[in-house]
Amino acid sequence: MRALMIATVLVLCAACGGSPTAQQGSGGQATSGGDRYAPVAAAVKGLDGQARRAKLVELAKKEKQLKWYTSLNEDVARKLLDAFTKATGVRVTLYRAGSENVRNRVLEEVKAGFAGADVVETNGPEMVAMADGNAFAPLDAPVTANLVEGSKRPTWTVSRFNIFTVAWNTDLVKPGQQPTTYADLADPKWDGKMAMEIEDYDWYWALRGHLTTDGGMTPAQVQDYFNKIADGAAFTSGHTTMRQLLVAGEYALVTSDYSYGISEVAADGAPVAWKDPKPVEPLFARPNGVGLVRNAANPAGAQLFAEWLLSDGQPVLRDSNIDPSRKDLLDTGNADVRIMDIEKYLKEEDGAIKEYEAIARKGKKVGK
Repeated sequence: MRALMIATVLVLCAACGGSPTAQQGSGGQATSGGDRYAPVAAAVKGLDGQARRAKLVELAKKEKQLKWYTSLNEDVARKLLDAFTKATGVRVTLYRAGSENVRNRVLEEVKAGFAGADVVETNGPEMVAMADGNAFAPLDAPVTANLVEGSKRPTWTVSRFNIFTVAWNTDLVKPGQQPTTYADLADPKWDGKMAMEIEDYDWYWALRGHLTTDGGMTPAQVQDYFNKIADGAAFTSGHTTMRQLLVAGEYALVTSDYSYGISEVAADGAPVAWKDPKPVEPLFARPNGVGLVRNAANPAGAQLFAEWLLSDGQPVLRDSNIDPSRKDLLDTGNADVRIMDIEKYLKEEDGAIKEYEAIARKGKKVGK
């Protein structure tokens, strides 16, 4: 999440123009979010299902080209836009970059009163920062009722999750030997066999809160617990690296990989698992979301895309091994899933980073 990626501009349309901010639409100057979306809301009032979709498509086709900013993987973004364009016929320009670049660009455009992005989808912490910067207009849509509880935020909506999970190598950890609770991670039998991610500050914060609130542990007990886990553990940089080491059998267990990543390599035949026979609970889900940009030049298109992404776009995410927010599609093996309070985490992030870095120093750093 912290690594910056080179921005690329992808155009999925015919006869499109330059970069997303190369031209201003509908006057190019910001107006209030309510003013921009009020006509759209009035036009679809009382409509649901296909009738609502058809009206939004009609309105969107009267606008200029929709502009979507995201940090999603390029292949996944292309799949989404192919499906969206096929379903609606609406043209889209895609700006794809690292989540921090997306955040910075949107905030700069909003501050300048520039009509750049119409709709944004990226990581939760960056969504919060943009919401705090008054970048978004609220999304009022029937489809949000079908999402996992807690997905609706005041000015943005959860579209997908990064779900942290304990995972193990099934060649090295036989059935019945895998951890079943977080307490099992502190068992000395994992010394030298377990890997942790060196910057999983939010995972640490979430688990610390669970142990304190639900587990009844004192702060001193929680610190002792994490020290026991770290003592003998290897700390790797990046979930992909940690997952590769798990697959290769360098480690038998990892404490906080993403469920979609484990599921993806398992589907390709790797000897790894995270929910068979059951996951270590609760699972902590970091939300990522979609938001309507308040000064959008194409508000109907933005509304249409957001509603499509939260409904028909969800199977595309699932089929790409990304955990969707639609409750009938999120498959966590009936586990107890806790959506992280990103807003609260960000207020406490500095303290969590300091604490986790001290814990990491007790383990062995692997790689760069």
